[in-house]
Amino acid sequence: MFRAGNLHHSAEESERRTLPPIKSASDKYFLESLGEYIQHEMERLMCPDEGPDEQRYIIYSSAFDKVIEYATAYKTILTSIKKEYDEFICTIKKSERDAKLAHGKLKAMVAQPTSLMYCQRRAVQLQERIAIIQRDTAELQAELNRLQESRRDKRPSLRQKTSDSKTLRPVGQIPGLTFDESMNPAALAKHLEYLERKRADLQIKRKSQYVSVSVKNDLDNKMRSALDQRDELAVENERLQLRFIDLFEGGEYEAAAFHAAKSPHGVLRNMETMERFKAVTVYHGQGELPPLLLFFQALMISVHAGKQLPGETLSVEGVRCAMQLNYVELVTHWVTQKRLTYSEALGDVICEYGDRKLRMADTCLALAHIVYKACGVLRKAALSMCKRGMTSSTMEFIYQSKGFTAGDCLFVLMGCPSLALLQALTQEYQGQPAVLSMGFACHALLNSDLEDLALQMVEETHSSGQGTLEKVILDDTGCSAENWGEIAGCCGQKNKPLLAQEILSILLSQSGAMRLSPGMESSRLMQHVFM
Repeated sequence: MFRAGNLHHSAEESERRTLPPIKSASDKYFLESLGEYIQHEMERLMCPDEGPDEQRYIIYSSAFDKVIEYATAYKTILTSIKKEYDEFICTIKKSERDAKLAHGKLKAMVAQPTSLMYCQRRAVQLQERIAIIQRDTAELQAELNRLQESRRDKRPSLRQKTSDSKTLRPVGQIPGLTFDESMNPAALAKHLEYLERKRADLQIKRKSQYVSVSVKNDLDNKMRSALDQRDELAVENERLQLRFIDLFEGGEYEAAAFHAAKSPHGVLRNMETMERFKAVTVYHGQGELPPLLLFFQALMISVHAGKQLPGETLSVEGVRCAMQLNYVELVTHWVTQKRLTYSEALGDVICEYGDRKLRMADTCLALAHIVYKACGVLRKAALSMCKRGMTSSTMEFIYQSKGFTAGDCLFVLMGCPSLALLQALTQEYQGQPAVLSMGFACHALLNSDLEDLALQMVEETHSSGQGTLEKVILDDTGCSAENWGEIAGCCGQKNKPLLAQEILSILLSQSGAMRLSPGMESSRLMQHVFM
């Protein structure tokens, strides 16, 4: 190894070396830097100057590595030297460890006689303590025997005291009563009644709130059987789902659809399965039915009429899918054969398709009428009939349906505005009063931007005969004079001054006063009246 002190020796010492002198400037610079590195590391790690030290060994080993890297021509020789040096150091370290281990074993062997002596001394102490405990136990046993003998001698006196106590029968305090109350007959009788009531309540609770152990065992057995059945169903459900996944991922959409539709208890007849089929956009042939429609078709085939029907959402999605693909005949079959769960949303989907496809409008309205009527949406059922031009049948349906309100009639009228329907709603029907008064209906139409229809109705009534309009206005209990005044104002705005003048004249001819709405229009109408 190189040391920092070797770099500063005198010229005489360098002449006595066996190695040739270093002539290269780079070699000198390398040796100087190496010496400085060794000196710096030893000072930094505070290595001792003499004696073995691990840090010093590491420093010189690192310096040797630098020499090997620098002297490439002697790298093999230097590496072998360093290897032998490291092996020698390892051997020394192993010898030190073995020596320490042997020293520890030697100390343990030396200490064995001392440990044996301490153990023997402790054994003597424990034996003495056991002897003391045994002596104390014998004394306590003798005392116990003496006490038992004295107790047996006193037993006749105890029997005598017991017989005396049975004869005397001392009275103790009754729980729930004070000493004075326990000596009072009235309080005792009252407390007895309380105890009897409490006993009766307990007997009733015993019969109503408690059951025998056999009943509990029966319930436990039923619960266990139910849990076993649940586990079996869970296994069966998993098997069905795995089979469905295999068919679906294999591209056998029709088989997967029938498998899902016929699954027991509707395990696979749900929205999750529908979404799987809906997500399939690429399938085998263009002439084949889409997987989603195959699923709905299998679903409708597997259900019985009115039994285990698909839910409302599935029904709506199935009809929407068939309508988008223009399979109206399928929807017709499903609706007429009662394979769907009827709902208002289902009828709305059918009506929307009829609005888009005018050639199928009549069929869609007929199907929507069936759906609306079945789910109790009477106003939309009547509207679907009216849109088909069946005014007479609509009126018959309105009068036959209980709970059909004036608001429902207005809904039908505004959904399908026509003079014929308005006349039918404001006239008697087979001896029954009209469902709407003309003034109420016309005023409602004014507020719904259907004033032309309202004015047409008023004109028809006015032209039907002299005094007809006056009779209608005077007999109209469903429309106030103010509302008729608004109708007259609308007539004036629509360039019908004669009709407006006629209505106002009729209103002013009534007994009592009528309040007209202020404004220029009312003033203009009154000028027409008094001109």
